[in-house]
Amino acid sequence: MDQIAAMRPVPAGRYTDPRFHDLEMEHLWRRTWLHAGHVSELPDNGSYKLFEKVGLSIIISRGGDGEARAFHNICRHRGSALLLEPKGNARRFVCPYHAWGYDFEGRLKSVPEQQDFPCLDKAEHGLIPVRCEIWRGMIYLNLDQRAEPLADFLAPMAAQMEDFPLEEMEVKQWITVEMPCNWKVAYDNFLEIYHVNTVHAVSLAPYLDSKSFDVTLLRNGHARFLTRKKQGETVFQTDRTADGETAQQFREATMGLPFFPNGFTALDPVGFAWQTFWPVSPNTSVMEAPLFGWKSNGKADADFWQDMRRNTEAILAEDLRLFASLQRAAASGLMPGVLMGRQERALYWYHQEIDRRIGAEHIPEELRIIPALTSTSEA
Repeated sequence: MDQIAAMRPVPAGRYTDPRFHDLEMEHLWRRTWLHAGHVSELPDNGSYKLFEKVGLSIIISRGGDGEARAFHNICRHRGSALLLEPKGNARRFVCPYHAWGYDFEGRLKSVPEQQDFPCLDKAEHGLIPVRCEIWRGMIYLNLDQRAEPLADFLAPMAAQMEDFPLEEMEVKQWITVEMPCNWKVAYDNFLEIYHVNTVHAVSLAPYLDSKSFDVTLLRNGHARFLTRKKQGETVFQTDRTADGETAQQFREATMGLPFFPNGFTALDPVGFAWQTFWPVSPNTSVMEAPLFGWKSNGKADADFWQDMRRNTEAILAEDLRLFASLQRAAASGLMPGVLMGRQERALYWYHQEIDRRIGAEHIPEELRIIPALTSTSEA
């Protein structure tokens, strides 16, 4: 049987049911590699940023030795958050509650009035570490100490973008959007081109040959899209060309890359957004979209990226205006399943991977995905 014909409607309850939300929280977000930022956000020793998603608060910092490390933002005394600002620079981590102090390696170094804690072993009360690994400048976290190495998890994606000089880029702007929908409602939107001619008739459709859209399904729930460009090397309405060297394939076609579980980027020689989609509740979510460009300074570069931010926000707004109605329909009970066609098979693919990681035996039968697709690449 044709794989596409075998795709059953995706149960609408996966977008609304608190039981499925709880399963994702336990089995997906706590056990999968999560994109948390970029090394350009930690420019100096002592730089830090907070990752505050999926009920977590994690410190990501660059230590005195230049290494990036991550720790739960929890003082080992009474549990206060050590850092309250989303980013900054520090010489050490000092709890704002009782002033316990920790170094960049997470070691407890100072305790005011330590004589009041006669049995305290400071070596046993350092910060709780979180697995933190860097892939081509991208920072990833994983709460599961037994999870596969990040390089193995991303190997299928590495093979797709090895000719794109990702290490030469840096974060230029950061967009955050609160959304009145389940995170998967929003994520689904960016994993297909079927809507582009309608929703983005002026902003994107003139720059993309949507009939050339090709999907490759990759291991670990990842995928790759290729779409030929109609007008020059970029899909943005700009005369600017790339400051760095990119392979010809990235100049002739847009390569879209859905990173499991919740990431998407469309590589472009001028620059691109690296979008991630995060649950807040079964019916609300947040999208983050740092904009990446080539390393450069000066007013002209800053002005360009301010314009790019406005352009990106305008395109995103064309999608966002639809999400509330999609969530409402999923919750109505009038549409028990969501239909997906050939151009939408990457959506079904990542849903399959979610169930594989949760374990079908844990999922109520009416919320399960029926496996229908297999990888279309050796990568």
